[in-house]
Amino acid sequence: MQRFFDFFNKYLFGPSLPFVIIVLGGFLFIKYGGFIIFRPRQVISVLTRKNTEEGISPFKTAMLALASTLGVGNIVGVSTAIFSGGPGAVFWMTVSAFAAMPLKYGEVVLAMKYRRKEGGEYRGGAMYYINDCLKKRELSVLFAFLCIVNSFTVGNIVQIKAFTESFTGVFGGRAFYIGMIAAAVILFSVSRGTERITSITSKIIPSATLAYIGISVYIICVNHTQIIPVIRLIFKEAFSIRAAVGGVGGYTLMKAMRFGAARGIMSNEAGSGTSPTAHAKSNLKSPVEQGFWGIFEVFADTVLMCNLTAFVILLSFDEYVLKSGLDGMELVLASYGKYIGGKTDVVIAVAVMLFAYSTVICQCFYGMESVYYLTKKRAALTLYKLMFCSFVIYGAVGRSEMIWSLTDFNISLMTVINTVCIFMLSGIIKKETDSYFLKRPNAEKKTKNSPA
Repeated sequence: MQRFFDFFNKYLFGPSLPFVIIVLGGFLFIKYGGFIIFRPRQVISVLTRKNTEEGISPFKTAMLALASTLGVGNIVGVSTAIFSGGPGAVFWMTVSAFAAMPLKYGEVVLAMKYRRKEGGEYRGGAMYYINDCLKKRELSVLFAFLCIVNSFTVGNIVQIKAFTESFTGVFGGRAFYIGMIAAAVILFSVSRGTERITSITSKIIPSATLAYIGISVYIICVNHTQIIPVIRLIFKEAFSIRAAVGGVGGYTLMKAMRFGAARGIMSNEAGSGTSPTAHAKSNLKSPVEQGFWGIFEVFADTVLMCNLTAFVILLSFDEYVLKSGLDGMELVLASYGKYIGGKTDVVIAVAVMLFAYSTVICQCFYGMESVYYLTKKRAALTLYKLMFCSFVIYGAVGRSEMIWSLTDFNISLMTVINTVCIFMLSGIIKKETDSYFLKRPNAEKKTKNSPA
């Protein structure tokens, strides 16, 4: 089975998906009028505006979405991308993020526009606009199923594996018992509904993120003389062309693109259609304004967090790290520990634990929403929660080699389906965007001319 997934990842999704993301992202950037760059003031004003409406605030929905993306993808995923694709993977990871911003914006706008109110709360996401706008019920059902699989793999097993490895490596203990405790805590956390989940993630994500950024920035500042050499290394490996050596350069380029873009997509999930499910819960009325929060999500996740992790690792990319053969969490701990030492492993382990916990409960939320879309039966939702928690235990003690292959395959398939839908519905997104920016200046003009 792993060979099947590896074949598609290597020969189909691996070579083509980076180009799809970059080309489609560039196309949508132009179609939307390039407001992401040319109108930053409007975007920032929405992100900094105080929200007083009833319901779940856009900040909380963004933190819920970030809970799914921040974590193992930013830490373990980045180290895996560098180990597998070389330093050049960092460049393509960043390029894929900027190209993915219009995709993230578009899918959030669609999720908000076609959401519906059921059971006293908003529900929306890719499966809803695939069904309601494109009238593709079978495709929406397939997408919901893929979301459920995604919640079990990258949203559960991959996260818990990194969590368990970091915990046992630093504090000791048996993986099985850690998995049992984690399963019980997660079951309790998700059983209280969306409000409880958003309350947890809105507290954990900002604090854990700021702490991780602070440590990373400190290491980079201490080694500021090596920043330019690291940047040169990234660009050199990203565009290395050694045609004289039998096409090795072309292979290196494709390898860097494949792993960089794949891990970038896994990290920020832009285009894959998962996070719109969280954004659809927002109390904002404007789909476009919630779309701005989607752009912020990609920037914070990949442009900021992933690059900070990558730079710390590459600052340690010398004989010590290169000859060690370390990968994943071990590579991260070795890189951070080399410059800070002391209790670095404890700090990173705690950060991974917090990120993994918030990611897992968010991905469980995505899975529950997908189950709800397929069937409204409470028994099905209960069964899903129990299965999810059993996968938590498996993630703690099982092997994850095939899981990475299944993860790349599943996310790639979701991304292909969703990006095609976004392309087909890009006219609707453009109409919403143009209407918003046309009304905004008129609203500001009325405000200025109104009597004091």
